[in-house]
Amino acid sequence: CDFNLSDLQRFFQSTWWFTSCGASGPRGPTQAQCDSAYRNTNVSVMVGKEGPLRGVQMWRVPATNRYKITAYGAAGGKGAKNHNKRSHGVIISAIFPLEKGDILYLLIGHQGEDACPGRNALTHKICLGESTVIEDGFDRDSSAMEWAGGGGGGGGATFIFRLEDGEPVPLLIAAGGGGKAYLEDPESSLDQIPLEQYENDTVAAGVNGRTGAAGGGGGWRDTTTHLWAGKSLFEGPEGGSSCPQALSKLGWATFGGFGGGGGACTAGGGGGGYRGGDVSQTDDITADGQDGISFICFSLLSAAMESHGEAEIEVHLNCSHCQTQSCKRDEDSRLILCLCHNEEVLGSVAEGHPSLSLILAVVASAVVMGIVLTCASLTLMYYRKKNHLHAVRVRLQSPEYKLSKIRSSTIMTDYNPNYCFAGKVASLSELKEVPRKNITLLRALGHGAFGEVYEGQVLGMNGENTAMQVAIKTLPEICSEQDEMDFLMEALIMSKFNHQNIVRCIGVSLQILPRFILLELMTGGDLKSFLRHNRPKISQASSLTMLELLHMARDIAFGCQYLEENHFIHRDIAARNCLLTCPGPERVAKIGDFGMARDIYRASYYRKGGRAMLPVKWMPPEAFLEGIFTCKTDTWSFGVLLWEIFSLGYMPYPCKTNQEVLEFVTSGGRMDPPKSCPGPVYRIMTQCWQHCPEHRPNFSTILERINYCTQDPDVINTPLPVEYGPAVEEEGSTVIRPEGSGSMTPLLVTHSMSQDASLQPCISAPLPQVHKPCLLLQRPVPEHRPCSRSSSSSGSQKLKNKTKNLWNPTYGSWVLESFGRGKTALSHTQSMPLSWPAGAAGGPLTAVMDLAKLQSFPCGNVNYAYDEQSYEAESFILKTPNTSFCSGCPTNQQTFFV
Repeated sequence: CDFNLSDLQRFFQSTWWFTSCGASGPRGPTQAQCDSAYRNTNVSVMVGKEGPLRGVQMWRVPATNRYKITAYGAAGGKGAKNHNKRSHGVIISAIFPLEKGDILYLLIGHQGEDACPGRNALTHKICLGESTVIEDGFDRDSSAMEWAGGGGGGGGATFIFRLEDGEPVPLLIAAGGGGKAYLEDPESSLDQIPLEQYENDTVAAGVNGRTGAAGGGGGWRDTTTHLWAGKSLFEGPEGGSSCPQALSKLGWATFGGFGGGGGACTAGGGGGGYRGGDVSQTDDITADGQDGISFICFSLLSAAMESHGEAEIEVHLNCSHCQTQSCKRDEDSRLILCLCHNEEVLGSVAEGHPSLSLILAVVASAVVMGIVLTCASLTLMYYRKKNHLHAVRVRLQSPEYKLSKIRSSTIMTDYNPNYCFAGKVASLSELKEVPRKNITLLRALGHGAFGEVYEGQVLGMNGENTAMQVAIKTLPEICSEQDEMDFLMEALIMSKFNHQNIVRCIGVSLQILPRFILLELMTGGDLKSFLRHNRPKISQASSLTMLELLHMARDIAFGCQYLEENHFIHRDIAARNCLLTCPGPERVAKIGDFGMARDIYRASYYRKGGRAMLPVKWMPPEAFLEGIFTCKTDTWSFGVLLWEIFSLGYMPYPCKTNQEVLEFVTSGGRMDPPKSCPGPVYRIMTQCWQHCPEHRPNFSTILERINYCTQDPDVINTPLPVEYGPAVEEEGSTVIRPEGSGSMTPLLVTHSMSQDASLQPCISAPLPQVHKPCLLLQRPVPEHRPCSRSSSSSGSQKLKNKTKNLWNPTYGSWVLESFGRGKTALSHTQSMPLSWPAGAAGGPLTAVMDLAKLQSFPCGNVNYAYDEQSYEAESFILKTPNTSFCSGCPTNQQTFFV
């Protein structure tokens, strides 16, 4: 190659810097990696995708000029116990004339991989010095006996070349450093630096380095059959893998770098270059891989000599003191002169003394400028300080700042009967933060207390790149500080639980608005809706069985037992807050609250003191009267949940408002069993509804009794009740009143009765031990209207005058105002003895009956229960006489049992 040493002094203002684009290891970068690495720079390249040019960067010359090109070879990897110093790559530089539009091919070498920290537990111990299996496996000659691995990979070479007539022509090849061996040679010194070798003629063969136990370095043009040897440029210069013995014994994979770096064994791998670096033929424990050999081709103007040849030796000029880093020696004075960019010499400054007027003008200008700058600085500082104070004031009042303070500190929770951490410190750092880029929203599930709830997918939760189905609870970007606190507290609470019957909190995403809570996806929906949609009907049989109802009750009892053992009081155990994993037979019921039920079932709550929404129909008397919440509170609520399950989703205490339920429960009233409810199951309900909390069973006992029920053939073979028509709570009801019975409690009759049935006036036959009451029951034209609330006592009527009820025909009423100021407000009884008016059947009644006990509901009757007492109601059979006593009586006779 021709060369011109004077060109080495040229300086170019424009500089293009090429890197490995962030890639490492035995393979080159991709187009996407280089696009990202060179963003916002003056470099634009194309990256080869296949063949020998895979991973090679292609750069188009922007203008015709002479360019100084510097290439840096990659360093070799360190050994497991030879990490004091690595073998550095070679730096080589030259100047080349290039034409506009020429394409340069740049293969940037990658560093050889280090042996440590190791790929598994055993290799990690070797790196830490806790294991000596490698040393123990070598003989006196330092050759391998059994174990292998721990050497460093060879560094890749940096190739810069171009194509001429379709053939690659090298310009610069900076060789890579060799990999270090497992152990440092005790006879070597840190001061020993191997001499750099290079070729400058393509006539020399560019072959691969010699391969032994470790891989030799790849060269310019050669082939190899060893997987652990570095490949040449013409093969596609990938780095070699570890030797087979290292992979089989220890699984120790230490690759050579991209650019022909050789793979390691116990000895180090060879470095890449125009000629690859050699390695030891035996797996020597202290044999480092050799560096590759570089290549340089100087480009210069052609010259012709007509006489004898000449030689010139010139001292290199140090131009570091010049701004342009370019200078030359003056031939006359022999002084070094700095050059401008256009190669002109700086002119000398004429010597002379400035005039007095010039000096005064300069001084005056400096004083005036100083005053102006001082005033401007003071003004600017004032306005900046004012704006800063305003910004701080706004930030201190912003919800985002308050939330950031919460994130950066811990939350000390006071004792709370609902969210009981008992004073433990709970930090937001305990929540698993999920990157927003891993979360995908699929569809809306509903609207919760804070915001929308979506079904979505999240990646990377189980350590694999597979999507996990989750429910995503959102907090709107614009919300109050209290909403943010509630949202964070809910995430903290759910993250504390780990049980198969409690909905699991997968993680949170709080760093980006809107904020997310990721919950376990329950495709079966809430338990209440599931039961309502699967009620048996005449036209459609239900797939549910009594055993499946018991299994769902047992699942919830397991979750309640876990909460009880962890001293956590839920206070809202209800069917609406229980979710199912799927609608099929393999369903599992879990305790959980997505927040949607809070709005949907708001009529089922009673606001106490304007602070908490309390589930009135699921609360025991001590919670109403004294505000006491214990684990036995959840036991009572579980009894009501059992009633919901075995009534197939009906609202407890049908047709009763919250204030009527308060009065009814505190006076000793309890619900009758739902239709077709087995006796042992109802016995569990009544034990949960004991007036004294100490008499209620714990959930271990409840689980034991539910398990007995699942083994009782009489219980599990009980058929479910069939729904013959629209439910009272869903589509209204018909109230039948006898004539002149304005003050009586009505009989509630559903549309499920026969359309031909009517009750005519008659004289009842004498019954044993019972006087002869006579009922005048006429069936009016059916009309749809809500259940009658006239069955409450006079005390209830007084309370209605003091509170405002919002009637909800499906879920009861919502008491908006504080109910009662003492126990006297709740001491009225539900049932009052009412006299049957005379003249109903042509004669006076001789018996006084408690008609409040004659309210018939499709899910069972409202009745009474007391602590550990079996209450047996007297059975008054009210029926129309047969044809021998009364003419015109219907064939379809209805009997009421009390």
